Amino acid sequence: MTLTNWAGNTAFRARNVHHPTSLEELQRLVASGAHVRALGSAHSFNKVADATGDLVVLDRMPDAVEIDRAAATVRVPARMTYARLAPVLHEAGFALANMASLPHISVAGSVATGTHGSGEGIPSLAAAVSSLDLVTADGSLLTLSRGDADFPGAVVALGALGVVTSLTLDLVPTFELRQYVREGLPADALGDFDAIMSNGYSVSL
Repeated sequence: MTLTNWAGNTAFRARNVHHPTSLEELQRLVASGAHVRALGSAHSFNKVADATGDLVVLDRMPDAVEIDRAAATVRVPARMTYARLAPVLHEAGFALANMASLPHISVAGSVATGTHGSGEGIPSLAAAVSSLDLVTADGSLLTLSRGDADFPGAVVALGALGVVTSLTLDLVPTFELRQYVREGLPADALGDFDAIMSNGYSVSL
């Protein structure tokens, strides 16, 4: 069976697809491979995660979520999806300030590719990252935190620096949203585009 992205317009060329079950196994795979890329939920429209060498998919790695109430942060595994994370945070009285528009995409993949979510006044998903752990090319584990010299370039790195294994995200107190949907708007109703896009916490058009 050919492995493709969600749209079916990109077929991955990797010779092997690995599903490590532990950090140690992932480190060995990365250290022994000549060209290794990580694949998240395969939602990209392009070949950013394609590789002629090996692909690693972290869907069988441990998936524990660690909430630090005092710091208002959560440490999540790279494989975690927003759909699975949101209810856990809500039950604990927390939320993310911004979420991906699609529930099934992975947190690490969304961050690494600069996914923005929706809302003129809300920073992108990557802005919530306060630290990340990644396996580098020689198999070693590196942690980078906000304030470190290399941190800004490592958050949205398109997988070029290594395989991200976990991220720590800033949290806000839990909140609720109400959605209003307006259909069949006449063209002249869209004249003041900026006003429309700033007229709510999160606006999609």
